[in-house]
Amino acid sequence: MRTAARLPYVQHQGIDRHPGNVMAMAVNENGTILASGGSQGTWLWNVADMSPLRRPSGASSRGATLVIIWARQTDEAHDVLYGGTQNGYFFCWRQKNGVFEETFAIQIPEPSEITAMAFDSTNNRLCLCSRNDIVQSWAISKDPVTGKWTPTNIFSRKFSRLSPQAITFAAFDNSQDRDIIVLGFHNSGPVYTLRGKTGETASAWSVGAKIGDAAFHWRDGVFCVEDPYSGPSLFRLSDQIKSNGYEIDRSRGDVRPRKVRFGEQGATLVCGSDHGCVYVFDTRSGAELAVLSVGSTEWVQVVETAEVDDVSVIFAAQTGSLDSCEEIFVWKRAQPARNTGTTLEKLVWVAKALVVLGFLAFVYQNMEATVGPVRKVAGAFGGARARTTDLKGSVSGDKVTGAFGGAQARTTNLKGSVSGDLKGGAGKDSKDFVVVDVRREL
Repeated sequence: MRTAARLPYVQHQGIDRHPGNVMAMAVNENGTILASGGSQGTWLWNVADMSPLRRPSGASSRGATLVIIWARQTDEAHDVLYGGTQNGYFFCWRQKNGVFEETFAIQIPEPSEITAMAFDSTNNRLCLCSRNDIVQSWAISKDPVTGKWTPTNIFSRKFSRLSPQAITFAAFDNSQDRDIIVLGFHNSGPVYTLRGKTGETASAWSVGAKIGDAAFHWRDGVFCVEDPYSGPSLFRLSDQIKSNGYEIDRSRGDVRPRKVRFGEQGATLVCGSDHGCVYVFDTRSGAELAVLSVGSTEWVQVVETAEVDDVSVIFAAQTGSLDSCEEIFVWKRAQPARNTGTTLEKLVWVAKALVVLGFLAFVYQNMEATVGPVRKVAGAFGGARARTTDLKGSVSGDKVTGAFGGAQARTTNLKGSVSGDLKGGAGKDSKDFVVVDVRREL
């Protein structure tokens, strides 16, 4: 598990007036598109400038969008967006010619609020859970005739007093029918592992707290549950032991579920609050790294993290506005100052190298023969042997006469030997110049 850097987060341009409230957010894998869901359906935003993108449809009769996930799917060149709604619909948006289109929208049996979704990119499986204790698994496949992607139900199971809040596929299971892990709010936070093909219970245990949301970090073998009463807690997947807790102050009597997310490749934990702040913790030590304010004391229930151009970014939505519009805030981790001195030094060396190469090219182009046989120059460049043709001028001691139309040259540390006669005649307008030691300057 990485240790979080200590550079601060800096606020950047967000969305001043998001239509309706915000109940879900997700960023695609390459960090270019933010999807948000709420009372006005699903919206798409260009992360570079937070401008809106074209979307296929609004909320309509499906109700508010409560869940959004991005998925990488077999035989798809682009990220695919899945969402779940208040009235029990789950839908799929895909890109075609750079524009998103809705592929399907299906209402589940015994429709109720969809509370969580997950996707298995290896096997094109989708699982979801709803407020009325139903857990389902679906296979997403392409029709061989129409080429259209459609869902086929694998299993549907109803629990009792589960109130599922989070669901995921077990990453450590490499089978075609991966196990499914679902976490509930009631009964001290039950955690069920279900068989991916049948939905039968493989194991069950409790975290000993209410679960409003959960986030998994498979590489580090941990997951975090967010208890609306006591704050986030970290558990090991291997032995189900609680390894850390993170304290968030409460200022209100009522409680609401809040999203929790890992950031910076698992080095940080990010969670909202009931008093207008976003908390950033060091995952390993539990230390509070930052408290980011949205400028009010309203609820912050929805947070999201992403890596955008190798920069860690936090998104957060304020809840409880009075004008049917809410604000999405964006913070980016500050980057280390660049070593400008080192960069300038490199540029100087590059410039010197270019000057030397230009000089050598000039020498080569002007060594054209009019008389004399081929002569040899040995060792001028670290002992290498070169055959030169038609060298004009003569060599005497450390002077070269006539090689450049009569110019006289004083050489500095020019290494090697010259064999044969260098013939030619001195020209006029002679000038003195210095041939520098190429190896010493580079």
